[in-house]
Amino acid sequence: MNTRTLQAVTWIGLAGLTGSAVAGGYAGITIGQATIDEAVTTSPGTSIAVNEDSLAWKVYGGFGLTEYFGAELGWADLGDHNESGLANLETEGFYMAGTATLPLGEDSGFYATAKLGAYVWDQDINSASHDGTDAMYGVGLKYIYDEIFGVALEWERYNAEADADLIGLGLTVNF
Repeated sequence: MNTRTLQAVTWIGLAGLTGSAVAGGYAGITIGQATIDEAVTTSPGTSIAVNEDSLAWKVYGGFGLTEYFGAELGWADLGDHNESGLANLETEGFYMAGTATLPLGEDSGFYATAKLGAYVWDQDINSASHDGTDAMYGVGLKYIYDEIFGVALEWERYNAEADADLIGLGLTVNF
């Protein structure tokens, strides 16, 4: 990732510190499926097309200062992907994101969500370790029950040596 892109992602993430679905804090866990669908280099001159799904999960916490904007920090384990024994990928790392939340209807409990941030990742490809910082972003739909418990359906893209898409179902607790 070039320096200008990293600076832009950092400023957007910091801008999110001024606000989320319900003002205050939250913590959550998401379980889902991560998909990698691209070619990876396993050794000099050898490229393998990977199209694999894997069990993935993340834990996170966030804080909203307004109804619409906030910040989130989390750990995402994007699973182990094995393409016919030729390419084995493991991806995990921390993320920081600015969040935006839009209520869907008056007092419905439903919210549309979006996030944009940075992903500090470590990815092992056939035992060769790669690491870096790249963008992550996502959208979702969240339902908050009784202002305390939430259920979220999310899609997120984590950019790394081999990018991964996470589709997951999460549970949150607001405090």
